[in-house]
Amino acid sequence: MKRLTALAALLLGGVACGSPSAPDTVPNASSTGGVAGTGAGGGGAAGTGGSVGAAGAGGIEPAPSWANLPKVMTPDVELGILPSREMQYDRLCAMPRNDAFFQRICGAVRPNIPDLVGLLRLVGLEQDRAFALTGNSTSLVAKSVSALNPRVIVFPRVAPTLEQKDDFVIVSFVRGEPFAEVTSRDPVSGEPNFYLFTFERACDYQGTCDLASRLTEELEHDWTAYSIYPESDLENTSVDCLTCHRPGGFGTKKILRMQELASPWLHWFPQRFVQRTDSDRVLTAQFVDVHGVDEQYGGVPVSTIQNALDDGSGAQLEALLRAQGFGEQPNAFDPRIEAEAKASEQSATWLAQWTLATQGKAITVPYPKVDVTDEAKRLAASASYKSVVTGASGRETLLDLRDVFSLDATEKLSFVPQPGADGRAVLVQMCARCHDGRADPAIGRSHFNVLKLDEMSADEKAIAVERIQEPQGSVKHMPPWRSGVLTPEAITAAVAELAK
Repeated sequence: MKRLTALAALLLGGVACGSPSAPDTVPNASSTGGVAGTGAGGGGAAGTGGSVGAAGAGGIEPAPSWANLPKVMTPDVELGILPSREMQYDRLCAMPRNDAFFQRICGAVRPNIPDLVGLLRLVGLEQDRAFALTGNSTSLVAKSVSALNPRVIVFPRVAPTLEQKDDFVIVSFVRGEPFAEVTSRDPVSGEPNFYLFTFERACDYQGTCDLASRLTEELEHDWTAYSIYPESDLENTSVDCLTCHRPGGFGTKKILRMQELASPWLHWFPQRFVQRTDSDRVLTAQFVDVHGVDEQYGGVPVSTIQNALDDGSGAQLEALLRAQGFGEQPNAFDPRIEAEAKASEQSATWLAQWTLATQGKAITVPYPKVDVTDEAKRLAASASYKSVVTGASGRETLLDLRDVFSLDATEKLSFVPQPGADGRAVLVQMCARCHDGRADPAIGRSHFNVLKLDEMSADEKAIAVERIQEPQGSVKHMPPWRSGVLTPEAITAAVAELAK
């Protein structure tokens, strides 16, 4: 029987004791105004559709018809061209899948899911769960994630003996965009299946989804419709799950990913162990400073996050991955990096792993230090958020919580190319995540393999030049905005390389 690593088992076994509104209007936290009080609290479901599980087959309330809903005024440039609502639901449920999420979604009725808490309740993650937040992510939402706007992962608790569960469901969420990521193991294939769960709100039909509606607790409530995309529908988009979760390439097995799999789980929090980690000391404090005015974050009460013992930790997530057989991770973040980064400005171990990523041989490696933020930006964004949420300032004044990265973190996380890189290095660093020849050869992006530039036709290179020079916001623009940005110097170098 599998066992947790010795240090993780020690930490898990010895925790320290202790401690709905209109969509175009910020909900009130109290009689004085603000956004914290959405009416959902820690366990209730807000929204227009009622509580999931109140009625219907299997205790699941059926969703109302979406046929008469207005169109979304500004759909995502990539997802907006895919089927949605009932049409996508029918396509999904016609697939031969067996995982627990699929079975729950595609049962006797189409479930009503009015909010994030309702989604967690539907998949059995309202009770007997664990969770972990990360202040630095290498996922498809990496550019949105810091301790001020963390990625939260909610998952089943794992027994100390690490028994594998056939029916697990994992929900991942970060504020900023109207979607959650869902992972569920198929007991027949033995592999995890991946889904992008997108949702709509009234402001989507009015064109009034402002920054406050995307970055405050508003985003977690009052969902009017949803669309669910399996990983096979996303392979030709910048939200393709398989670029990370199928590292062996097309035709190989899918895996769960956690690069910081072992202690000290450098960017995971809260972590209330006998020996407190730097991530808990620094990142939990930053998170609570901002979101202490909220009731929940990612469907989990903020008070629960603030006071969590071992149910909120990277160690619990590590236990899940090991229980499911994913204890060996490609290019896993080396735990020695933390000590090396403290001792000097550069960690040789981190640099070796980062170099692999810039050469297109691995996904981006996490930041070598705990905090990815610029202090001045972080403090300004935190103050702005609290002022807007409590009603002291207008919602139009909200600063973007995602725009807090330090210049060093921006470069080390490959959101921009390394300064002074030649055209070939720029293309490999910024494009290999999606264009490395590992995707399905039948899809469009496989025509451009950045690791084989010398074998590429002039016509294919010309298409790449055109797409690099497309304006930001265009569906054709490369790299996609979620992945990174090319500086003017990098564009010049990349275009020159492709002109050869």
